[in-house]
Amino acid sequence: MISFFEFNQQIAEFKKSEQYSEALKFFKENKQHYPKEQIASDQWLVSNIITSLRKTNNSKYIDVLLNEFNILINEQTDDMILNSYGWSLYDNIKNNLYNKHQLLQVIKYPVHLLSLKNSKFSYSIISNIFRLGIKLAKVNQNQDFEFTNSFCNLFDRNIFTLECYSFEVRGKNTEQASDKEKWYSEKSKSLFELNKFQECFELSDEALDKIDTFHNNNNLWFARRIALSKKELGNIDEAISDLEKIYNKKREWFIQKEIADLYFENNDIENAFNNAIQAINDKGKIEFKIGLLFLLGKILKLQDKSKLAYWHFLLIKRIREENEWKIPNDLTVLLDSLDLNMDSDIEKKELIRGLEKYWKAFIAKKEFLLGTIKIILHNNERGKNGFIISDNKDYYFTVPIHMNFIDKIREEVKVQFEIIELKDGKEKAKIIKIVQ
Repeated sequence: MISFFEFNQQIAEFKKSEQYSEALKFFKENKQHYPKEQIASDQWLVSNIITSLRKTNNSKYIDVLLNEFNILINEQTDDMILNSYGWSLYDNIKNNLYNKHQLLQVIKYPVHLLSLKNSKFSYSIISNIFRLGIKLAKVNQNQDFEFTNSFCNLFDRNIFTLECYSFEVRGKNTEQASDKEKWYSEKSKSLFELNKFQECFELSDEALDKIDTFHNNNNLWFARRIALSKKELGNIDEAISDLEKIYNKKREWFIQKEIADLYFENNDIENAFNNAIQAINDKGKIEFKIGLLFLLGKILKLQDKSKLAYWHFLLIKRIREENEWKIPNDLTVLLDSLDLNMDSDIEKKELIRGLEKYWKAFIAKKEFLLGTIKIILHNNERGKNGFIISDNKDYYFTVPIHMNFIDKIREEVKVQFEIIELKDGKEKAKIIKIVQ
């Protein structure tokens, strides 16, 4: 029989040379020659066996190993063993070994222990487990917000850093949100979806205070949740004001739809209609705008425009039928109440064609201005930029290099242009054509 030192060294050599199956085989054949207490007390040996189990896709047997040698995972557990055990949990989560309820129970104590270590090694495990768990909460674009909320509660947000991760996608370097930003984003979203509006308001406000650099427009989404939480808490006027500021920075149809909803709830039908019409004319699949169609139908019904209201409600029904979605009872009631002996067999495409003409009639026609190029600031491989003067007012413009009239853009040339409002509220001139 070889000495315990030789036994230990041989397993270390197998692990070092990445012969993990050989390490496990050697351990199994010789472990009975040594006291269990001796094996359990050697953190290097235990860690090497755990690593070998992980590398051979046998992480699910690590708990069997720990039980066999009575190795406890607690505050006295050696850092090396705890870290190896933490990575084994990550493997098991990745391999779908636990259902959601089991996952919450299994990782609760180990994550707490790893948090106490406060080392870069333990943090790496926590970070990876957190991001993997959040990913598992989202299946086919549907998220389990109850699980996400409970999962986030297992992690102390104060241990998460603001360090951002970078990775390459199609040759382009992309920066990912920090763990802290990710935690705040997932937690606040879950609180909102679970109707915990006061908590959502407070946490989103805290996120805006704690985070300096945001990704994926998270600062606007935090602000949006604050605004919508204010609405749910009874502060509709503040919510409208907040959402209008957000819309000026992020012109998305669903934000304007939310503004229209708030005006409607505030009995301001005119502003509700104006915002709803703008939202329906913005880009976006009609299937995603069922709630907006329903709002427009309700507004038109209040305005005694029964025929138009009926067509909006009927379009919702056609969309739901086409996608085999359930027809809500309130939609059926509204359609029955507006039955004016109209053609109820009209198809979806025909409804859309007719309603689009109605919607687009409210789009303000673009105003084109005449002006003269006052100065060219830059002329390079990206194009040209400078200022146009019109009616004693200067307008900044840019022309990309690919535009067919780029060579004609010179000082003192007359142009036709329109004013484009940028996301930050500023204006820019867009040259339409050369006049001379």
